[in-house]
Amino acid sequence: MDRSRTVTTPFSSQAPIDDSRLGSYVMIALLARGGTASIYLAEHIPTGKRVALKLLDPMFAKRTDIVARFLAEHQVSRAVRHPGLLEISVSDTSASGVPYIVMELLDGESLGALLDRGLVDMRAILAIGTQIACAVAAMHRAGYAHCDLKPENVFVLYDENATGWPPKVKVIDYGVSRRTDALPDEDGTVSGTPAYMPPEQWAGAPSAKSDVYALGCMLYELATGEQPFHGTLPQLLILHTEQLPQRPTAYRSEMSPTFENLVMRMLAKDPDMRPTMDEVEQTLPLAGICRKPTLRGYAPMLAAG
Repeated sequence: MDRSRTVTTPFSSQAPIDDSRLGSYVMIALLARGGTASIYLAEHIPTGKRVALKLLDPMFAKRTDIVARFLAEHQVSRAVRHPGLLEISVSDTSASGVPYIVMELLDGESLGALLDRGLVDMRAILAIGTQIACAVAAMHRAGYAHCDLKPENVFVLYDENATGWPPKVKVIDYGVSRRTDALPDEDGTVSGTPAYMPPEQWAGAPSAKSDVYALGCMLYELATGEQPFHGTLPQLLILHTEQLPQRPTAYRSEMSPTFENLVMRMLAKDPDMRPTMDEVEQTLPLAGICRKPTLRGYAPMLAAG
């Protein structure tokens, strides 16, 4: 599966770091690099606590629009506290004028990396999807939409007890999040990831219901191993705005009708026809995801081959 949409690239922990001291933090190793920022393993000097530090690329430090969006991540985190959302504790600027934010350090991998290894166990889909819905519903109640839900922006945490069940996840990256009462961008700016964007987001007017559509795309992909639509950017625009995807049971016949119908409702072109995120959170655990009975107790993250 092509996962070129991934926004960060792993680097060696031995990567050299220049000017490693930022305020009361010292950067230890480069963890990932994206289009506008890099993420470092860092340590809070007074306490020794390990954190993740996200540093804007200096070439963007004078771009007021990019800086505002970068620092807005901390504003969202302060406004919405939830165990399923990444916590951002500090936003500041280096002595040379480069913004950075300090985040909790997560031990695990992205949901995208998990998908790369094969189909996800059907019971794990319920657990993961319900947690995502619960976290994002908290954002909606606080007046924010995430606007970029995708497998790379969900982090699957490694279980300290090594049982692996139920899987715990965190929703990350609020870089394009916006107030749900915000007006559409006058300049026609479209932000998000094309494979997960509903019609209204392509038109520059995302809402809380756009997150429902994006989660529907993710549940579809988790259950089938395929994104709802494939194609070039112009093709994705047409497909997401005009076409319905193939029903998930075409790929995985044991899927329950209740789960399939919920996903298809989430993928409705008209936002008013989609459920709310609260409804998704309440419905998913009761979706009876498999036609066949399943064993109780431990469930592997990946489906048996």
